[in-house]
This record gives sequence, structure tokens and C-alpha cells, in this order.
Amino acid sequence: MAKKGRMYKSSKFISAIFLLFIISASVASALAEPQTSTTVTSTGNIIYWPRVDVTVNPTQIIGTNNLSLGFMLDHEWNTFRNRPVLQELAEDTNFKLVRIFDWKSSSPDPCVYWNEETKTGTFDWTNVDSLVNKIFEIGAEPIFSLGNGDMRTSYLPSGMATNPDTGLPYPDNWAAYCRAWVEHFEAVGLPVRFYEVVNEATFYWYPNWNYDATKLGYFLELFNTAYDEMHEANPEILISNDAATYRKFIDYWILHGGKLDYISFHKYDCDGVSMGDETPLVRAENRHFVTDSIWYGVNDVRQLWFNEHGITLPAINSESNFAATCSEGTDPRIQQVVGTVWNALTLRSCILNDVQYMIYYSLGSSASWEQTKPTGGLGFGMINLDDNEPWYPYYLQKLFGDNLRLGDQLVATTSTSTDIRSLAWFNSGTLNILLIAKVDQPRSIVLNGITGEANFFKIDNVVSHLTPSVQTGNIDLGLSLDTIGYTVVLIQVTS
Repeated sequence: MAKKGRMYKSSKFISAIFLLFIISASVASALAEPQTSTTVTSTGNIIYWPRVDVTVNPTQIIGTNNLSLGFMLDHEWNTFRNRPVLQELAEDTNFKLVRIFDWKSSSPDPCVYWNEETKTGTFDWTNVDSLVNKIFEIGAEPIFSLGNGDMRTSYLPSGMATNPDTGLPYPDNWAAYCRAWVEHFEAVGLPVRFYEVVNEATFYWYPNWNYDATKLGYFLELFNTAYDEMHEANPEILISNDAATYRKFIDYWILHGGKLDYISFHKYDCDGVSMGDETPLVRAENRHFVTDSIWYGVNDVRQLWFNEHGITLPAINSESNFAATCSEGTDPRIQQVVGTVWNALTLRSCILNDVQYMIYYSLGSSASWEQTKPTGGLGFGMINLDDNEPWYPYYLQKLFGDNLRLGDQLVATTSTSTDIRSLAWFNSGTLNILLIAKVDQPRSIVLNGITGEANFFKIDNVVSHLTPSVQTGNIDLGLSLDTIGYTVVLIQVTS
């Protein structure tokens, strides 16, 4: 009997150990898997939403906002100048910087003819001045991009020659042309501060990703000569080139005495990916912000320049959109919610990386014109020029423009999943919480650290991008916020 009793106790002990193991394994499994929230549909079905906890700490200030919004006026510059409703839409969104080309046949090119021998030109500034005045009237200022990296003769001022040895204009002539812009604005009293010398010069010295150091040297001479002449005319202006985050460019520039007044870069993240690929949403937060084999992150460029010159450069994302141009039309996702999410992620990244301006390419496009092309896109614009009605990219910019100002305090936030990005700040006593759902799947967001009632503004696929509008309402911060897929939502807590 004693032996039998000992066997029984041993068996109970083993059972207890096994039960403890099962409980421990269950707990570990629960912790390892995403938590879920449930929603009961009208038919009684239960939907399980992966839960994401976002914690906001209003007492922890992590920095201040230095970002202002901007947009490009390409072919639509004349439409903007002559259409008050577009000026009102731009002013209402608090845009502060407007970028303009000089080199396209559709651009407001003031140079009627350039004389190579005298290094002077005949100019008609009527269109340029009237456009600049309209820009100042909406509370913004212009940035002029002079010249283009694809150095075709048609892109140069009429009469200007190129050096057959370099394929570039002669530096002294190009510098005199650029200086003429600065001198003109000084003469008429228009405080134009920002310039880029040669748009996308990478087409010249880095064609098809084939780096040519000799050509980069030719370009450096052209750029520095223009830089010096323009600064002699007005020492207060700021000049850059949009290749400033390319590793090969900035390494060469620093080594050989290249000059810059700010860091400029262009950001398009859709190259080389298929229509359903979410890679652009990853690149939105990485490209030009995190150093890789091709680009430096903008803060690393700042540090390299500071190490060499003892100067901390400002930064401008001077041309930006979800996707770049395509020969058969534009990417239709630009105006869809996924393109809007990309835009929100890029704006957030600019804020967190102390970028001073982000310029959206571009203000408007004609849907009827673009939809004659095979891709079925709507153009690059934020606004449909057919009827002056905004698309989602405009409404997103307006959420930022209405509620974020220079100097606003940024607040600490954390998220338990990279699927949901967050950003928070104080604006005029109101706590703003931006939530971005990066995946086209449902998520249940639980906010921690704040309580009470709040207002929200939301963009998602509930409302079609073809008839877009911002959804508004109230939310109990004690309840979860469910997203059905790609979403941008701004929550405002007044007290």
C-alpha cells in the first residue's frame, strides 16, 4: 500500500507540473501573438481586429516643428495666376513655398534672347513678376529652379551656347544669366530668397546610375560660378541643388569645395515596384532619411557639412510625390488613399528629421486630360483643374496646414506595431494626435495616456477618392478606434 501511495503522489506531482507547463505555454503564446479586439456585425458575426496600442505622453516634449508646406507650379502656373479660386485654396492651406521652373516651353521664361558675347540678355519679366506677386499675396514665397540636368539646347535660354567639351553652358555665361534673376528682383523690390541651380542635374553626371566624376567636376564649376555671382548680387539669398542627399554628390562636393546654402532633395518612392506593392510606404520613412548605399539621410548630410564647415544647413524636400512620371500617364494611386498615406508618412518623416519645407508636385492637374492615357491616372495634382475640386492629397495637406505651425511642441508617442505610425503635437492649447495606418488591413487602435472626448478628422476608403471628403466626428478616447485599411486620422483633444 505504501508503494501504491507513493506512486499516486508522484503521479499527482507530474500532473501538476504538466498543467503548469500548459498554462505557461498558453500565456507565452498569448503574449507572442498580437492582441485582438472584437466587433459584432449587424448579422451577429464576430470580427477580430488586430489590436495596436498607441501611447501618448503629453508631458514629454521631444522637439518643435520646423516644417512648412509648399507646392510646385509647373505647367499650371498661368492657371493659378489667373484663377482666384486656386489662390484661395492655396492660402487656406497655409502653403509657404511655391516652386517654379524657368526651362520648360510652358514655364514663365523671361529671357527673350541671350547674347553670348556680351553675357547679357533681353528679358521680359511681366509674367514672372505677376506670378511672384500672386504668390506673396497668398502668404507664400517663391523658389526658382533655374536650368535642367537634361542639357538639351531647348532647355537653355535662347541664344545660349554649350561647351562641346562639357555639354554644359559656359560657366561665366550661365552665372551671368542666373545673376540677372537676382538683380531683377532686387531692382523691383521683390524679396525672392530661394533658388536651385539646375533641376535634377543627376541626369547629367549620374545618367542611368552610371556615375561620372569628371562630369560632376564640370557641374561643380558651373554651380560654384553661378553661386558666387548670385551672392554678389544679393548675399542674403539661399542656393542649392536637389542632389544634396546623394552620397556620391555630397562626398565629392565637400572634398572639392562645392557650395550650398541648404540641403535639397527630390522624393519619389514608387520606382521599380508593381501597383500592389507596399514598398513606397516603407521608402516614405527611409529614403533620404536613413543612410543607405545611394543616399545619405538628411541629418547625416547636415553632420558631414557641419564637420567640414561648422554650419548647420536647413533642408527642403523640394519636389515630392508618391510616383514620378510615366510615359503612358501618371500612377492612379497618387490621389487614392494609399498615395495619401504615403504623403502623410513623408510629412511625418520630414517633421521628425527637421526638414524646413516639403514641396508637393504639383498643385493641380486635369483629370479629363490624364484619363485619355492608358494608366487611368489623374495627373500629379492635389486639385482637379477641370472643376477646381480638391483630391485627397489636398485634404491631407490642409489637415497639416490648419493645425500645425512653426514652433509647435512635438509630444512623445509610441506604438506597439509598425503598422500604425503616430505623431502628436500641441497647437494653440490643443493636443493633436496623427495616426497613420500603413497596411490595407483592419486594425483596432487603443489610445493610452489620454482620456475623455475628442474630435477626429479621417481619410480612408469609406469615401471614394473620386468624390473625396474628410470624415469628421467625436470619439470616446476610452474606446478603440477601428480602421478598415489605409487610413489617416487626426484626433484633437482640447482639454
